[in-house]
Amino acid sequence: MITSSRFWIISILSTSFLTVLTNLDHTAIHYWDESFHAIVSRNLTKHPFLFTLYDQPWLAFDYKNWGGNHIWLHKPPLAMWKICLSYWTFGFNTFALRFPSAILATASVWITYQISQHLFDQRTGLIAAFLQSFNPFLFGSVHGYKYSDHIDISLLFWVELACWLLLCAIRSGRWQTYVLCGFAQGLAYLSKSYLALITFGIASVVWLSYRIKFLRPEPNTILQIRLKHISYVFLSSLITVLPWTIYCLVHHPKEFLWEHKRVIDHLSTDVESWGATWDRPLFDYMTLFYPGFYAFLLLSVLFLIVVMIRKRRLSEFFVLAWSIGVIVPHCYALTKTPSATMIGLPPLLICLSVVISRTFNHMDGIYTSCLIASSISLRIVQGGKSLVQGRDQFDSLNNFAPYIEANFWIIQQIGLSLFLFLALYIIYRGLSQWKFRQKAWNLMRIIAILASMTYITSYIESAIAVTQTNRNDSYHKVIGEKIQATYSNNSCFFIDDAGYGSHFFLMFYANRSVYQSRYNDHKKGIVERNLGQLAKKSIAAGAKPYLVATIGQTYSYPIVEEGKVYDRPYIIYQMLPKEENDEHKN
Repeated sequence: MITSSRFWIISILSTSFLTVLTNLDHTAIHYWDESFHAIVSRNLTKHPFLFTLYDQPWLAFDYKNWGGNHIWLHKPPLAMWKICLSYWTFGFNTFALRFPSAILATASVWITYQISQHLFDQRTGLIAAFLQSFNPFLFGSVHGYKYSDHIDISLLFWVELACWLLLCAIRSGRWQTYVLCGFAQGLAYLSKSYLALITFGIASVVWLSYRIKFLRPEPNTILQIRLKHISYVFLSSLITVLPWTIYCLVHHPKEFLWEHKRVIDHLSTDVESWGATWDRPLFDYMTLFYPGFYAFLLLSVLFLIVVMIRKRRLSEFFVLAWSIGVIVPHCYALTKTPSATMIGLPPLLICLSVVISRTFNHMDGIYTSCLIASSISLRIVQGGKSLVQGRDQFDSLNNFAPYIEANFWIIQQIGLSLFLFLALYIIYRGLSQWKFRQKAWNLMRIIAILASMTYITSYIESAIAVTQTNRNDSYHKVIGEKIQATYSNNSCFFIDDAGYGSHFFLMFYANRSVYQSRYNDHKKGIVERNLGQLAKKSIAAGAKPYLVATIGQTYSYPIVEEGKVYDRPYIIYQMLPKEENDEHKN
């Protein structure tokens, strides 16, 4: 069995890794949030400890505006340091930008396997690893299509590693492993701040549960977690985080304190219009992670809660503490983002895998009934993906549970599954004397497993579809690389494309500061900036300003370059001071 499991986990890891590498180098940089991470990481190659967005800001900026400032501390450093190392290794390209996330996402699958087999068995580990290895949302994050992208992948890996080390420490009682757990948690904090504390929370509730004798000792196993062990986790995390914190407080105190405040504000303030009611994570965002079988996953969690209360074992308690510890704080916080529950993906998939794995026990009635009931309900009640049309579909803060109402199919699928489960289990127990009961149940089990394969196939196809999206942006790439090769370092560029992020797309490839001369205001529409004032301010700051015309509009400045990229024209004008420009016109 060990040799067979090794073969399967290697096959899963290698297949997933090769799949996610497909079109990883697509040239489109995505505005939210990949463009920021790409540019800041590129600037790090010039000064590894100075995090900048506009490396040379030619125009005045507000240090509180993380979308247009100089010192950029909107996210902790670790993920961008990894991208910086990748740039040094592979050069400045989009493959180097995303390759660290491909490695970490694959490594996190292996950790999920290790946690699952430590808590349950190898079959559960293989199922959980398989489900995580082809998760469409993770693929989208690795490819930069999802909000927070490489930051969240880094957080996921280090949180998983910390949780695995915590489990090993509880099983062994070795203080060194608790220290390593704290170190991994510290690195998770340096990926995305306070979300990393989930490991500390799990350690605390496990200790408390043993302390009040809720959890039962496992036979032939010595479980050791004491208050001093939790202090080891905390102190080693603190030691890991302190150098960066002190560095920021000394060199960039106002930027660091402002960004730190905004992180805390997520609890009670509508930050950047991401505010939502308590139900949005459970009944909107999390459906993005588990397309097709989300209701079955929630039902599996409910089943394991019942099992945990009855059996009081560490295995169920650990994954449930992890899952609930991620979901509940996010439901409580006023500001909610789509990817914040990503670190709850491994334990939730493990919960689902436990139910699936235990249906292979031929004498089982409960889990088989659950699988059969879920398979039927998913077929009867249409659903599987969120019906919320967009971020601002309605003013959700004025309602109690608008996302439950929008995605009521989740409640319907769970309700029907519970009803069918009770009916099936009653039938199973009532036919205890029927000699063909087990054969009939085995047949139903096989049918349910075959039926669920359609959802697994769709799940894998969704992941592969992410890699086939292959969005490319040769336009900004060609212009940007030409700018980098031709124009001096003190050149400042303005682009007349008002599309979101167009200046950052060009800035990544040009390695020069780029601003928009026209921008899209969600209230006013397209806003035209005064070109004369932009030229005057940038020249006063010591820049040579240029205007990149991409929308077909002509300007009264001297043309320095014209070209086409796949039949789409562009013109670069030199923005002269008013007097010189008047002479040029004459």
